[in-house]
Amino acid sequence: MLSALIIFLNFIINLFSYTLLLILICFVALKIWIDPFTKRCKCKTKLNEKVALITGGNSGIGFETAKALAERGARVIIASRNEKKSAQAVDIIKQETGNDKVEYRHLNLLKLDSVQEFAEKFNEDFDRLDILVNNAACGEIKKGYTENGIDLLMQINYIGPFLLTHLLLDKLIKSKPSRIVMVSSFLHYLGRVDPEKIASWEPIYTYLPGARYGKTKLCIILWAKELAKRVPQGVTVNVLHPGLVMTNIFDKLNYVTKYIIHFAIYLLFISAEEGAQTIIHLCVSPNLESSTGDYYQNCKRVKASKTAEDADLARRLWEKSVAIIDKYSKFGTLLGTQGK
Repeated sequence: MLSALIIFLNFIINLFSYTLLLILICFVALKIWIDPFTKRCKCKTKLNEKVALITGGNSGIGFETAKALAERGARVIIASRNEKKSAQAVDIIKQETGNDKVEYRHLNLLKLDSVQEFAEKFNEDFDRLDILVNNAACGEIKKGYTENGIDLLMQINYIGPFLLTHLLLDKLIKSKPSRIVMVSSFLHYLGRVDPEKIASWEPIYTYLPGARYGKTKLCIILWAKELAKRVPQGVTVNVLHPGLVMTNIFDKLNYVTKYIIHFAIYLLFISAEEGAQTIIHLCVSPNLESSTGDYYQNCKRVKASKTAEDADLARRLWEKSVAIIDKYSKFGTLLGTQGK
């Protein structure tokens, strides 16, 4: 009886060991597929007299992007809803770069009124906008709707940035050559988009972790590709996957899922400073002055998912997005159904 128990325990231990080994091998394979090598932006472009706006620039890859652009001489505006954290980030960037032209402005993407107020004040106070980085995002958030009747995660990650960008388009056009950079994720492969349902929470998200987040990131790629067709020449629009970065965007997941994700990222992650490199590359590389509508990873252009390349889906998503936010702002022909 004792020997049988020992054999059984050895079997369980071996099974666990082989399972763990298989999981580790899968993680390594995933790393090789997603982020085979981490590249760095090597160009020395200076940004003196340029204005750069980074949403979510108070932490993670947004903070590293803000610091890098400040080092190059840009006037940097960090847009976030956390005043204390943003003030600390501004102080650190000023100290480390010697650039005093760094400031914080309050922006709450969960409230479209806040987005509009931010844009109106920005347009009043600044005569130019050379670089807009739509970085702010949430990895997961509870089921629910904003005061505007939009799924919480969709508004933070997509609808809010959509409204902000288009309220600032005139300033970007006036300042051209200018650049719009959007942060997506390889998890867009998990996303499925029905333009008629983008504002809604769908039951499928209960069973497919990451699909709700992936849906918002797929929307960003489709939006970037459609916007690139509509803005005048001289304004570029590009989107990227920053890599598996150790950040706090998944902290609102349930404990089990959060720690599984954090364990996987711990094995494979790159630093926030490394994750910011593709963003910086898209902001400053002189080789990209006329490149637009593309998806990047590791500082190079790559193919997004087949769904993300669907031009008709991008057009329909655009039209539905405009319809959702049209009640909050009055737009010019650029936001209509006509191309440039």
